[in-house]
Amino acid sequence: MLPFFAAAVAAVTSPVPSASPSPIPQIVRVVTSDRSAEAISKATRVTYVVTKQQIKENGYRTIGSALTKLPGVEIESYGAIGSNVSFGIRGNNSAQVLVLVDGMPAPGGLAGSVNLGTFSTAGIDRIEVVEGGGSTLYGTGAVGGIINIITDRSTQSNGIARYGSFGDTEFQAGAEGLIIDRTYANNAFGLPSYTSFGTVMPTTRNNSNYGATTLRYSGSKTFGSITAEINLSTADEVIGSPGYYPYVSTTSLQNEVDNIAGLTLHHNGAQSTTTLQLGGTQQQLAYNCNETQEPFECGQPSQSLSFESRVTANLRNAVDAGNQHLVYGIDLSRGTVMANSGGAPVVVPSGAPQPPAVTTAGLAQTAAYVQDNVDFSRSLHAYAGIRGERDGAQGGAISPSVGIEADAGNGVALKVNYATAFRAPNASELYYPGYGNPNLQPERSQVADATLHFTGGAVTASAGWFSTRSNDLIVSTLIECLPPSYLNCIYLPENVAHALQQGFTLEGATRPHGGISASFNATDLYTAENLTSNTRLSNDPVMTVNLGLKFVPARSGIFGGAEIWERVVGQRGSVDYAQPLFFQPAAYSNLTAYVDFRVAPKINLYLRGYNLGNERYADVGSPFGGYPMPGRSFALELQTR
Repeated sequence: MLPFFAAAVAAVTSPVPSASPSPIPQIVRVVTSDRSAEAISKATRVTYVVTKQQIKENGYRTIGSALTKLPGVEIESYGAIGSNVSFGIRGNNSAQVLVLVDGMPAPGGLAGSVNLGTFSTAGIDRIEVVEGGGSTLYGTGAVGGIINIITDRSTQSNGIARYGSFGDTEFQAGAEGLIIDRTYANNAFGLPSYTSFGTVMPTTRNNSNYGATTLRYSGSKTFGSITAEINLSTADEVIGSPGYYPYVSTTSLQNEVDNIAGLTLHHNGAQSTTTLQLGGTQQQLAYNCNETQEPFECGQPSQSLSFESRVTANLRNAVDAGNQHLVYGIDLSRGTVMANSGGAPVVVPSGAPQPPAVTTAGLAQTAAYVQDNVDFSRSLHAYAGIRGERDGAQGGAISPSVGIEADAGNGVALKVNYATAFRAPNASELYYPGYGNPNLQPERSQVADATLHFTGGAVTASAGWFSTRSNDLIVSTLIECLPPSYLNCIYLPENVAHALQQGFTLEGATRPHGGISASFNATDLYTAENLTSNTRLSNDPVMTVNLGLKFVPARSGIFGGAEIWERVVGQRGSVDYAQPLFFQPAAYSNLTAYVDFRVAPKINLYLRGYNLGNERYADVGSPFGGYPMPGRSFALELQTR
């Protein structure tokens, strides 16, 4: 497919490459980059937006799927809908990326268990992604960037009905800010022929069903100079057999419940906006299986349970004084994490004492920050900021940042950013039974990027470079393996002295010509190294390329448009089987497409195709392993508009 896309892009572009860090022009203001509302053109940090319109057109049902086309973002799904999704930004893993909902931490952030593969897009207005170090404004965990999921406060009614391959169904209905979504899929897709230790494995993926119900309410109301915004949501997900193929269980069941409550108050003055945010989140993860029937696959006599709760408060003030914009505030957070291993004996090094089966830990954050943005002229903007934070027993950090944006004229602009960033270990890394290491030190990083943008009459383009240099990076290290198999290997999180991630991004997009537009982006992560052991960091592809072609007819009719997109993910470098995350896919491509039909004045019918090339990506070390990518699949989807 690559030659086809190369020809298609060449046919509708000028010789100048095309790109834009803000692919949807109608989103003119963002709130994440500088923690206050601003024009996206003035955001010095690299910022991308996935809009509600894109979510609906492309059928993005989870936050993970909605981020797959963004440059610099690494998204790998380990199966069909409901499967775990690994994510990262610029070579940084999920623990180094801060996930927010309406500017407040998402459930699972304290334990490192935010799963974007099951986070529904129902009731979501847009997703803002800020790449690069964000610790000055947001604190721990924002080394690689920030993903801010912003809920939809509109009162428009909407509905979705969908049926697809592998028993995949979805029903969604919403009005007046309230939305409910129900998704179910049996995910019983076929598997390639595979033999493990002389045994022919089953050719159908069984007990991999997924069911999820999401209920979300978002609304706002203005009282004079005060605007109140509320966000309430609950999501209940049940997943069968979340284990690693071919060692799948026919009795296992995982249940996740996520609850979010948030209240935001804005006081709008003549030259300032004061914002108070209060929020609370809960996450419960339960895992059951039948040890009597499946002692090898299960290995635990009772239910394992992890529970997290957190309350958060922040107060900030944004002052706009013409050519100067100042934001300052305080952040407070308190949380508790409990982990229960289900009574299973934990594999420990020979002679080591057995750890407790249940651990409970409290975590806290207290911080103050200030950032000043200055317009020196119409063509030169700069910012500088600093944050002081204390993360309970993990210690504190001072995090400064600076950046400039220079407009060189003729549509050319340069953005440069530098920051120090940090990450306190999460509760799983510190305390999880049999795995946690309470002696871990916080990660410290230096983050920099430079991006050159061009905006012309027919195209937009950008080229960027980024770098993250880390000390005390937290990685899982193999301690030893005990018989009878590698499943009894012992891993512990440890600090490594030095790590380095560096890469380039290229982007291009054409404006519609005759209803046709093309887009392209590529990320070359040429360095992602653990400098202490001289090995490549796990699950970091060297190259990722996205190519898209879209057609929207000029005249209104039954045909509403079509889009085809190919994503190519390169090899991750040599595989180190001493690392716990060696179950990673080899190089692969994924071709998706949709066709839109207007079947009624306010109803659209989408025909969607996924993995049209029928790729079945596997673990790089075996003919077929890990969570298999489903084969070619299709779906019919009705949407109201």
